[in-house]
Amino acid sequence: MMAGTLLLERCNPYGAETGGPRRVMAGLYGPGSAVTPGMDLPANVAQGEWRCPQQAQVRVRMTCLCGHTGRVMNLCSWHEEFSERGEMVAGVIRKIREPILVRGHMEEIQRRQSSGCVRCMYPSGNGYDFAAAHKAIEAYQNQLGYLNEMSMWRSRQAADLRQKIEDMVKSFDSGIARGLIHRCPMRLIPVS
Repeated sequence: MMAGTLLLERCNPYGAETGGPRRVMAGLYGPGSAVTPGMDLPANVAQGEWRCPQQAQVRVRMTCLCGHTGRVMNLCSWHEEFSERGEMVAGVIRKIREPILVRGHMEEIQRRQSSGCVRCMYPSGNGYDFAAAHKAIEAYQNQLGYLNEMSMWRSRQAADLRQKIEDMVKSFDSGIARGLIHRCPMRLIPVS
């Protein structure tokens, strides 16, 4: 557990302190991919900029076993937050405020968002760009969704899209079988 704040910057796990997310999923998606239009969310949340009020305590970067590294992040670590509860004392409800120890972004990212290196799961090279194929599959699926809404699921156009998706999925299966695609867990490594 960290003893205190080591840095003079605020925790910045998703880019809120530096103008918003720039490389969502290690660059697989751009800054606009985190936008949530039409959901009537606060401006910072609608841009996918999830602000953290804590001071940064550690400087870390994600690294996989294959040597891929992410950008340096200033993150908070374990810290105290206050919880309030009511207690009946002499017939009167009294508000009691108690400190609780909560995980910081360092622990949460390591626990929930580091199961696979994006560059290992979507490699490029060897004559095939799996990241581009992934995006193409998503685009075809969106087109299929539209055709389904228009009651055109059984049309020739929909059948062609389904075939394109199936062919691309076969390339992913082949990439997995050949060892090009693999799930490589990420670790948060401290940097100075």
